[in-house]
Amino acid sequence: MSGPKQLSDHLNVEVTPYTNATERETMESLGELYSIITVLDIVEKSYVKDTLDEAEYTPLVLRLLAQYNTLLKNELVQREFGSLAQFKQKYGLNAPQATSRIEIGVPATVEHAISVSNTGSSSTATTTNTRAVAEATGNFITMMDALKLNYKAKDQLHPLLSDLMTSVNKVSSKDFESRGKLIEWLIKINKMNIYDELSEDDTRQLLFDLDNAYKGFYTMLE
Repeated sequence: MSGPKQLSDHLNVEVTPYTNATERETMESLGELYSIITVLDIVEKSYVKDTLDEAEYTPLVLRLLAQYNTLLKNELVQREFGSLAQFKQKYGLNAPQATSRIEIGVPATVEHAISVSNTGSSSTATTTNTRAVAEATGNFITMMDALKLNYKAKDQLHPLLSDLMTSVNKVSSKDFESRGKLIEWLIKINKMNIYDELSEDDTRQLLFDLDNAYKGFYTMLE
């Protein structure tokens, strides 16, 4: 029969929700996802209240969204996570602003073409804008080349298209032909499951829209 000390030792054993290292890593990832969603909701509310400017908001949201998507690439984590709605319900999480941002997949500054104005000297602004145009041009080419190389998965295309739209916004917040189409593609690709791929028809349509947007971008600069 166990004595008082043995019983006490037994009761003092730490209770954990996992039984092996894999389960532990999965639970830790779920905890990180919970934190990311919570922080993202705070960031979104701060931006709406104008207590966080575009220069701080954009990279912060991009980083949080990237971390969120990276964690969900793990099959075990994805299985336990389920859908965002299921995860929120399971853990009593209410984060409407974060939910909207995750579903769209890009910061509000990218979605609504909000650029950060350059307040430096004229020569500095010109140099910065030239670099921004070069960066946007490179991202257009990279995105189109990726499709031609048969990139079709969400984790292949969404980061490239997000980088493209972010770089375009650094050049100007003006609208141009097919910009709205690219935002629609961002949202559509973001809503895909991690292992889903674009169909051949979707790939051709996206290439067509990218080509039109590329031409529209340069027409805007003239």
